[in-house]
Amino acid sequence: MKAMKARSFYCTYVKNNLFSKLLATLSAISVLTIVTLAYLLYAFMAESVRSDILANQRRAMEAVSARLQASSDSVQRIVADIYQDQALSQNVTYLLSHPFADYFRYRIDRYADEPRAGYGNAITYFERRLAADSSIRQLMLYSSVEQYLYAWKAGGSPQLRELNSALSFIPDAMALELPAISAPNLWVARELGLDADRLYAVRAAVNNPGTLQKTGQLLVHFSSDSLVSALRPYLDELKGYVLVLTPQGQVLFDSSGRYYGSIYPYASRISTLDSAAALDRPSQVAVLSDSLAGYSVVGVVPDAQLEAASAGLRRTVMLLSGIGILLAVVLPGIAVASVARRTGSLVRLMRRVESGDFAGRIQDERGDELGQIGQGFNRMLDQLNRQIEQEYKAELRQRSTELSAIQARINPHFLSNTLEVIRMRAVSRGADDVAEMIYSLSVLFRSMVGSRSLVPLREELELGRRYLELFRIRYKDRFAYSIRMDDSLAGRPVVKLSLQPVMENYIVHGLDTERDDNRFDISAARGEGARIVVTLRDNGRGMAPEALEALRQRLQRPPQGQDEGGSFGLQSIRDRLRLVYGPNAAGLDIDSAPGAGTTVTLWFPDGSDSGSGEPGGAEER
Repeated sequence: MKAMKARSFYCTYVKNNLFSKLLATLSAISVLTIVTLAYLLYAFMAESVRSDILANQRRAMEAVSARLQASSDSVQRIVADIYQDQALSQNVTYLLSHPFADYFRYRIDRYADEPRAGYGNAITYFERRLAADSSIRQLMLYSSVEQYLYAWKAGGSPQLRELNSALSFIPDAMALELPAISAPNLWVARELGLDADRLYAVRAAVNNPGTLQKTGQLLVHFSSDSLVSALRPYLDELKGYVLVLTPQGQVLFDSSGRYYGSIYPYASRISTLDSAAALDRPSQVAVLSDSLAGYSVVGVVPDAQLEAASAGLRRTVMLLSGIGILLAVVLPGIAVASVARRTGSLVRLMRRVESGDFAGRIQDERGDELGQIGQGFNRMLDQLNRQIEQEYKAELRQRSTELSAIQARINPHFLSNTLEVIRMRAVSRGADDVAEMIYSLSVLFRSMVGSRSLVPLREELELGRRYLELFRIRYKDRFAYSIRMDDSLAGRPVVKLSLQPVMENYIVHGLDTERDDNRFDISAARGEGARIVVTLRDNGRGMAPEALEALRQRLQRPPQGQDEGGSFGLQSIRDRLRLVYGPNAAGLDIDSAPGAGTTVTLWFPDGSDSGSGEPGGAEER
């Protein structure tokens, strides 16, 4: 049962419903288009967000690298100042080449000769350099000749450490060839009590200007936290973290603060050739290396953070796509439902018309195609109703005529034989004129009760002659008639009894028995446009203009019923001609004037000759 209902629903609303298919097609196309565009838009915008994040990280890395380079340049400027200032250079060279006690006496001896700026005093010079740079945590001058370390600490007192290579690892560590920027030496940090986790060291060799022999090193410890200021413009949009690593993987700087004081555990997985790396989690890695300075700036952005950055964008795109899909389905659905409703009304009306109900109409005044179809259908129904009404009335009149003819054919042989007996009786009595009248009447009677609706033109004119002959005999020399016909039209079929009503009107209304020149003329000839024109003209009383105009207007009206003159009146002639030949192919016209007679003109198409002169279906007598 459920299967049958489902199948019925499918056939009614899906399989056999054009609008459901149209809506489904439009919705599928719209949804597919919106989903495709949303995916492409999200992919483009997500890639744009991803590129912006990586570009921001790249700029942050460049800023850190620039800050490190600035630190290295600062140390190199200190060395350059030493070499450029002769007094300072001699002072520093003496400090690094002699025991500190000898340097102290040397300073006292040369105090008066020092420049006013005080740069002749190395200790004063380095103190001022320390105070001028807040990022410096400690500045150290190491003597390779005497093996001692003199250190200036920010916010603290200078320290002097006498070293012995046999008792300390510092001389050996200082003798190593290290990059310009490196991690603080562990032994130096312990000796000076430094927290080396958040420091990086910048070193520069100090040579004797005269002999160019290396006399010592300048070692400056910078705070790694100072590099945070380089990241400050990028922190709001910075994802992941930024590292500064030594070639051995030692962490000099970590923006996340997790890896200070240790070797970066994933240093071996970082490659300058591949941006994707599997660290603690899948990440995007960028590397800026400075082989001369001896450090690498590494930017790490986990893939999860990149995806999280586009999560809001994804939700926005999905929301907008959902709204777009909803609108793409609902709006066409409303439009299609409206069209389906209007079309359904038209289909239901067509079914009503199919079942014979012509009373319904489409109530749709809109000017679109469906509105025009509905209005055209309404006009067609109105015209069809008028046509049905006209044909129905014409059929009623035809049936009435046929009924009259059938009633007139009641026992025709009996009536015909009776007229023949009367005619023979008149002949036996010598009343030849009466016998002739009876014979004409018998001929008319036999013709009227015949079953044919079309007869040859010559036969219709012969019936007219017989009818007129009756009244010629009756009125003797007071009435005359004439009949003329184009011989080529003798066999043309015409509507039976189409002339008798005109003759009858003349006899009843036009013939003046007080006159002896009454005349009725009939002529049949070819007209223009392959027509046959029959003209019936009399010289009777005629008609007043008002009566003539009223008759013409009545003849112009649609068929309403039988004429006042009976079933063979002028209206009957007009209706029968139009029914047989069509409303525009045949017709009737009348012209009359008081005392000047009346002229009735009939025209109809020139039908083809049958060859024998008789139309098909002629009754044998």
